Amino acid sequence: MIKIYKELYITDPWPAVYLGEYDALILADLHLGIEGILSSEGVYLPRRVSKTTLDLVISAIEDVSPNKVIFLGDVKHGFSLLQVSEWVELKELFNWLINKRVSVEVVRGNHDNYLGVLLSKYNIPFHEDRLDLPPYTLVHGHKDYELDELQNIILMGNEHPSILLRDATGIYHKFKAFLFGEIYGKYIMILPPACELAPGSTINMMSKEEFLSPMLRRIDLDGFTPYLIVPGKMVKKFPPIKELVIT
Repeated sequence: MIKIYKELYITDPWPAVYLGEYDALILADLHLGIEGILSSEGVYLPRRVSKTTLDLVISAIEDVSPNKVIFLGDVKHGFSLLQVSEWVELKELFNWLINKRVSVEVVRGNHDNYLGVLLSKYNIPFHEDRLDLPPYTLVHGHKDYELDELQNIILMGNEHPSILLRDATGIYHKFKAFLFGEIYGKYIMILPPACELAPGSTINMMSKEEFLSPMLRRIDLDGFTPYLIVPGKMVKKFPPIKELVIT
């Protein structure tokens, strides 16, 4: 693990963070069932996408062996009623967690409409707005908050952060990333998505007005530290975002 701040760790090489005080593993943006949703829109993908995400999540949990797992929203992909592809993948995940006797909680994301129907069958807590576990506040990130109403350390997903690099030959490479930094006395950790098909916002090539998360549009991320990840392989710390801008 990579220690970030006090009892907050990045669980290298997984797209997750660990809260030592709570023995809890945090993951965001699984987007399970994405193939079925996209196929209804005329985009056809092999089922292996969600299978890869499930395998990644299960591998991270088996590696860390936490007492609790918390999902920071967008566990499912569609905005509407649960589709068959989502039911299948979600039930496989939750059945596995229950069989392993791992405590589970979910913070609602903007894609998680009707997810509560399934979670209630497993007696899994579903936090509509946020989850406060002092000194942490856990949010998905699609809603706006004033920083002073949150705990000292804020964990969020939603943005799907990535960093674009250019090598010596002029070839570009894009990597998912954790972002961590301090702003106005608060510490913010933005998690990369667990979903294979969600590279998301290229943070070092965007203005803050383009960010998905309304809270981040009011924050200067230039001084934040990115930790680039190849899921299941490695996590590497890079210089602050302001030093990675490609012109």
